Amino acid sequence: MAKFCSKCGNELKEGARFCSVCGNPVKQVQSAQSAATAAGTNEERQGVSSQQQGFTAQDMQYQQMAGSAAPVKKNKNLWLLAIPAAILVILLVIFGIKAVLSPAYLKPVKYMEKAFNKQDIDLMKKAVPDEYAAWMTDDIVDYMFDLDSDYKITIKVTDKEKIAKKDLEETLIDDYYVLDSIAEDAKAGYILEAEATLKQDGEKDTQDITLVVVKVDGKWVIVSGL
Repeated sequence: MAKFCSKCGNELKEGARFCSVCGNPVKQVQSAQSAATAAGTNEERQGVSSQQQGFTAQDMQYQQMAGSAAPVKKNKNLWLLAIPAAILVILLVIFGIKAVLSPAYLKPVKYMEKAFNKQDIDLMKKAVPDEYAAWMTDDIVDYMFDLDSDYKITIKVTDKEKIAKKDLEETLIDDYYVLDSIAEDAKAGYILEAEATLKQDGEKDTQDITLVVVKVDGKWVIVSGL
């Protein structure tokens, strides 16, 4: 499409910026399509720029919020609170293992062992029912602790057999001559096979013994084998 100078009417060459006759500047007219394309491109650029600015503002807001937040103070005393808790866990583990390794029915056996080694009649009374403890006169105590020189007695349980609940009373009375009152009150019982070892004057003597322990009034006691 031919273009003409707006001042002198001279026909202009394609792409000319000035009129070749009068020198008047030529106005560059964009086509509708070019203008639309340019406008669309400009809008896209503005959109991208706006979006980038939006992210930047949001990031800046987060940074400001993070910067204004008060720093969390570490409680230096927390480790002091952790120590008792750790000790409690250790004690629970120790006593739990001890309970597994030393069942309750072995307690009177340990009392008896300590009673012989310490020649302590009170410990021996803890190992037996109250009815038996009442019989422990001075003569019996002298007989039980009739050892002159230093010695050590150890009692090691090697086997056990639980007495059936339905047979408990009859077994205690007929087989081990336990008092009727004790046999009737017994809630559980074991027959223990053990080795009793005496170490004295550099010599050692071991004998096999059988102990019967029962649970009476919530306490385990030896009723036979002393």
